[in-house]
Parts: sequence; structure tokens; C-alpha cells
Amino acid sequence: MIHKMKSLFFLLLLSFFCLPGQAFTLSDNAEISILTCSPGTELYSLFGHTAIRIHDPKNHYDQVFNYGTFDFQTPHFYLKYAQGLLPYQLTNTSFRNFMNAYLSEERSVFAQKLKLDSMQKQTLFDLLLDNSREENRFYLYNFLFDNCTTRSRDILLKSTSGKIEWRMADTGKNFWNLLDEYLQVSPWVQWGIHTILGQRGNRRATPFQYMFLPDYLMSGLTTAHYNGIQLAENTEIIYQAPKPEINNPWYRNPLFIFAAGAALLIFALCKLKNKILLNTLTLILFLFTGILGCLIVFLGGFTAHPITAPNWNILWANPLNLIALFFLLKKSIPRFIFIYLNIYLTLLITAIPVWLFARPAVPFASISLIILIFYISLQHWKKYTSV
Repeated sequence: MIHKMKSLFFLLLLSFFCLPGQAFTLSDNAEISILTCSPGTELYSLFGHTAIRIHDPKNHYDQVFNYGTFDFQTPHFYLKYAQGLLPYQLTNTSFRNFMNAYLSEERSVFAQKLKLDSMQKQTLFDLLLDNSREENRFYLYNFLFDNCTTRSRDILLKSTSGKIEWRMADTGKNFWNLLDEYLQVSPWVQWGIHTILGQRGNRRATPFQYMFLPDYLMSGLTTAHYNGIQLAENTEIIYQAPKPEINNPWYRNPLFIFAAGAALLIFALCKLKNKILLNTLTLILFLFTGILGCLIVFLGGFTAHPITAPNWNILWANPLNLIALFFLLKKSIPRFIFIYLNIYLTLLITAIPVWLFARPAVPFASISLIILIFYISLQHWKKYTSV
């Protein structure tokens, strides 16, 4: 793990200090390729990566242009990242160093040489160099609509005056369908992302929009045409990494853990009628849902992320639970908290049909959690009505 992080950090540092260089005329034998890198094991690499290689042996030039670089030294780095306001940049590094980083992470790298004439290659190269200038290289990263893959696709389109004919089939997928193809290997990450992102991810994507993902751009290039001919040559495997072992036993899945945990705890509460157990679970669940609700409100109302609102998980992960928690642990519950419990219980009941009709707005694994929170809230409601 340490070795992998060192390699990645080395590549990033190298990218930061590698200047775009002077423009020159590419030779007739120069090649331009779209590089597609397979997903990694870290969260930031789960969806893969796209870059552009300019290889001109006659001029001893072999550089990779990378739109996926960011600077850890950016002021307020984590806040800007959370807000969707972190500036990314286009950098370039040698092909050898680029490959060394992905070899060290055991991530496959594929290349598709573009069938462009000398003038078109020069246009694309000049655009990349111009985009690499200090005043042009920064942009606000947007995971779905403006990332390393869409930037590579769009600058290729610009270099051909937008005349590329994309022939990718429309499979009717929405953004959630596309994301889940990669998130299924990490059930807890999948649950977390489905929880904090909003209902807009459920809207249908166009085949052109599929290409925010590196694999889909690679697939799109296999059928794309320009001036009546296929745009890219057959995909070349530069490095085929060993197939990663995926170890996600069913008993570690959030669906099982939440379901089994909710069933056991509700059974224990019914049988034991233990006030300490009830208060302990109230503390844990209302604190958790309150903090999660604050995160949902922050992402939906105070960031530039495009699909964080509306988020139906606010029905059960409510920021007001943090206030309610303070009073629920007291001996007597104020009337305004009783009114809040009435509203909250109604919202919890509403969350289940929302899952049925607006999937995947509320992750299925969360239904068991919602039932547990409903049961605990109901016990406090009963405690007030019995006084």
C-alpha cells in the first residue's frame, strides 16, 4: 500500500513540475493515442482513468497529457473537494513515468491510436499545448460532466471541428446504472454513494453522456467514425494487469448487516424492555442520522455537485435528529419533540414507498435501518402518550 501511494505521489509531483514545452511540428509518423486505465482499488480510482499520448519518435517526444491532476497544497483543499470547487488541471509527463505508476498499481492500460492525418494530429497537439498553459490548464472538476475522460473526448471533438460520428448504442441506462457497474465490487462504498447522492442520478443518460466513464469512451471510440472512416485502430493492450481478487462475502454486505442487526435489536427491545438499551440505540442512531442529514443538506444546498439534490434520504437521515436526541434522553419529553416524532414517524413510513417508486433514491440496504429507527422512535412516542 505504501509503495503504491509513493508511486502515485511521485507521478503527481512529476506532473506538477513538468512544463508543457514549446510547440513544434509533429513528424508524419507521429501517433496520437487515447489511453484507458482500468479501475483501481482506491475510491478515487474506482472508475478508471483516461489520458492522451503524443508519440513522435523522430522528434524524441513521448508525452502523456493528463486532465486528472490536482494539487494537495490548494488552500482549503478538503472543503473545496467536498463543495465540488476543487480546481483540477491538465499536466503532462513522460509515457515511461505514466506507465510506471500504473504498473506499480497493477492497473491495465489500453491504447487506441487515432486515424488522423498530419494536419489533424497537429491541431490536437497544439490544442493540448495551449490548454497546458498556466492560464488555461485549470478547470473545476465535475465527476459526471467535466472530468479527465470528458475533457479528453471534448478536445478530440474540438480538434475535428465536432465532426466525429458516435455510433454507440443507446442501452437506456441512467447515471446510477452506469455507476453501479463499478460500485458493485465495493458494497459499502455503493451504499454510501447512493445515500449521499440525489434522485437526479436516476435520470436517463444519452450514449454521449455514457462517455464520462473511461471504459465507455474506449468503447465509443471503437465504433466512432470521422470523415467516413473508423476513428480509432483496434485497441492495443499495453499492459494487462492480473485480475484483482474481489472478496465481498455476503455476511459483510450492508444489506445483511443492517437486516440482521435490525431484527436482533428489535427482538431484544421487545423481549427485554430495557431502558438503557433503548437510550443507547437512540443515541447511536439519532446521532448517526443527524450527522448524515447535515451532510446531505450540505451537499445538496451548498455545493456545486450536480446530482446531490433532491435527496430522498433526508426523509430518514434528518439533521433535526441531533436536536431531538438531546430531549429524547431526558426523563420527560417536551411537547414540541412529541410533535416532531409524529412528523418523523410519518416521514419514515413515507421512505419505504419512495424506495419502491423512485429507486434507487433510498438504498435497499437502508430499509432495515429505517425500520429500526421507526421502532425506536415509536417507543419514545409511546412513552410520551403513556404519561
